[in-house]
This record gives sequence, structure tokens and C-alpha cells, in this order.
Amino acid sequence: MNRSKKAFTLIELLVVISIIALLLAILMPALGKVKEKGREVMCRSNLKQWSYVFHLYANDNYGKLMPALTSASPGGGTWIFSLRPYYGDLGKKMCICPNATKSENDGETRLGRRAWEYFDTEDNEIRKNSYAINNWCYNIQTNVWEIEADKTWGKLDSPLAARIPLFLEGWRWGGTPKRRSDPAQDPEDNTRGTYQYSQQRFNVNRHQGGIGVCFMDGHVDRVNLKGLWDLKWHKQYDLSETLPTWPDWMKGFKD
Repeated sequence: MNRSKKAFTLIELLVVISIIALLLAILMPALGKVKEKGREVMCRSNLKQWSYVFHLYANDNYGKLMPALTSASPGGGTWIFSLRPYYGDLGKKMCICPNATKSENDGETRLGRRAWEYFDTEDNEIRKNSYAINNWCYNIQTNVWEIEADKTWGKLDSPLAARIPLFLEGWRWGGTPKRRSDPAQDPEDNTRGTYQYSQQRFNVNRHQGGIGVCFMDGHVDRVNLKGLWDLKWHKQYDLSETLPTWPDWMKGFKD
């Protein structure tokens, strides 16, 4: 007795392929979001490690943070050198946000996705870093880098510590936001201008409209970019000032 063999017809095969393609089209964006969320979690984990480092330093220095020097240390930001005994070789893993791994020397032209470089004098090598200090947190005795000493925090024991940004994502080693009315320019271009004295060193779109921030009390949280203007950057930062007009690239982000 002859039995006919069952097989897919061409139409059935095309239908199966179409279904698979449709499922992939549905799943790929979701997988992309999961991967991006994973990178953000890694970044915030780095910031949490840095919060421990800053607090270890302060505990050994009567609650005070490091000074800012008039003659800059090699590479600029004095925090990276002051904290060296506390992070050691772990700094290589803690220094990089997964979404900001390349420096200007690597060809990265977008400030928002750029890591900055410094020379590690102990290991005798150039290192990259994706994070930055709020310059108002330094323990400054005299005015340095256009930072008025009477506005700085200097220590970790402020009652406003949960609202004071200590350490966060940025494309340079530190920044000095001055006023809530400071404009929000586009950090994706390559024009540095007066970025040090505004929000621009931190206003970087690394995680879908937000960045990770380590606050002075040690907790780490995501802050939407517009929310950076609502943090207590220095002692005289006036939160009652009018916010700037948001540029087009920021208008779709959450407040």
C-alpha cells in the first residue's frame, strides 16, 4: 500500500518564514531595550562603587572632601588622584560607562558619548573615565577655577545631602553649574565653549533621556536630564529661578 509523504508546500513555508520574521521584528526592539537597561544598571553600579570610595576618603579626613588645587594635577581633576589609594586597580572597571567608552583621541566626536583621558602616574598609562565630580563639592579654601569658596560644600554631612549631586556621568572630569537659569545647549556637538560653568558637562543623553547620579548621602539614582536643573548644586543655588527654555533635542524628555 503506497503512502504519500507529507511535506510543506511552498506557500506554507513562506507563511512560517513570515511569522518568524514578524516575531523577530516584535522582539528585537524589546531585546534592544533590555540590553540598554543592562548597560544603565552597570553604569549605576559603577557610581555606587564610587560613592563608597568618596565616603572612605571623607571618613579618613574628618568628613572633608579633597581640595581643589590652583595648579592642576596631571590630567586635571584632583579627585581622581586624591582617591587613588581607595580604588586601586578596581578603578579600571569602575571608570567606564558602557555607553561612553571612547575618548576624543579614539575618534568620538559627540561630547555626550565621550570619555575623558588622564595619565595614571602610578601605572604609567593613559586611562579613560566616563564620570565627573560636581566641582562645588570640593573642599575649597580660596576661590579656584571661578568657584567661589563660600558656595562650596566641602564636607559630606550637609542636611541637604540627599539632594546634592556629588558624582555623576559627564564628558570631562568635573563641572560647575552656577544657576538654574543656565541654558541647555546641545552636548552632542563638538563645541566646548563655557561648558565648565554650566550644566553641559553633565547634560549628556547616555541612557534614554537620563543619567546616573551619586548623591552626597551615598545613594545613587537615575535623574532625567531636565531634572539636573532641580538639584542643589551649591549652597547659593537658587531653586526658585526660572528654568531655561529647553532646546528641541530635549523637549521630548520627561521632566
